[in-house]
Amino acid sequence: MSKLRASTSAVHDQLDKKIMDRSPFASKEHYGLFLRYQYHLMNYVASLYQGDQLASMINNLKSRDRTEHLLADFKDLDMIQPNQAMSNAQFSASLHESLGWLYVVEGSKLGAAVLAKEAEKLGLNSEFGARFLAGSGAGRGSHWRQFMQDIEALTLDEQQEQEMLNGAQAAFKFANQLVELSYNQAPNLTADVA
Repeated sequence: MSKLRASTSAVHDQLDKKIMDRSPFASKEHYGLFLRYQYHLMNYVASLYQGDQLASMINNLKSRDRTEHLLADFKDLDMIQPNQAMSNAQFSASLHESLGWLYVVEGSKLGAAVLAKEAEKLGLNSEFGARFLAGSGAGRGSHWRQFMQDIEALTLDEQQEQEMLNGAQAAFKFANQLVELSYNQAPNLTADVA
């Protein structure tokens, strides 16, 4: 986990800044763009949460998927579910790269606690409009600790560990590109950012 944090800190900071520079909680309209970004990201990585191999490595993997919460938020806010943002882009990664992608997506839930407080200022909460920002019943901290323990418990050789680090780097780079697409409606996005 410390290697994952160290290898992604710069690109992680870049993503945080890029999102916050767009003032996602300045208004419900801004928040809607943020929701669209989150939906495109979760939709792109949906297969991560359905894989049996990953499920054997990460506890409660299928229940960690937030896509249904996002769809409910769109409905709450009378927003239309976004169309496919990425033409012909399909998630593809090795098993160990996928662990790196999961690290990025699951890690975003920790920051969601702060974002949920901002959403409350817009009248949104875990039961209306900001469901995807809500923690699980067991709590964000315990879910993240379990995820970290699952990663630490894996026996990875040097190449597998490097693949995991590469996957996390690729996920952050992709997420950075996706911010541009979601907010600017650029025509295409390529997933080949590793």
